[in-house]
Amino acid sequence: MIKPRPINTFMRSGPVLRELRNHLKTQEKLLALTRSLLPTPLDQHCISVQQHYSSLIIHTNSSAWASRLRYFSRDLRTKLQDKGVQVQKIEVRVLINNPQKARSTRRAHHLSQANAKLIESTADDIQDADLRAALKRLSKHRAT
Repeated sequence: MIKPRPINTFMRSGPVLRELRNHLKTQEKLLALTRSLLPTPLDQHCISVQQHYSSLIIHTNSSAWASRLRYFSRDLRTKLQDKGVQVQKIEVRVLINNPQKARSTRRAHHLSQANAKLIESTADDIQDADLRAALKRLSKHRAT
């Protein structure tokens, strides 16, 4: 009978997993460093950082924060270079978490009894038949 082993033994055993874990630790350190060099409101909106050769890619959660990060990127690049990170270019991208958001259901608006009566009486005085019919239909959307 095979005894179950903890998942930690598998996570530490393979060279590929070890390399991935080391890469993840490096990215976490770079993210922490980048956040520490950003001013207070921006650091909270820096979601992830990836270094690709001499480029640094920063992900944020909205286009408004992306614009602010782009504005600050030249200063950030200088600060990162002072800390020993070789960065020639900083790209800022918006990370969309859930592109398929559930649509909120629309609530139907109803007329009050008084407004419905007013529209109906106005419709009675209109000469144009199409407009009169449209107003009569509208007046039937009263609250019950």
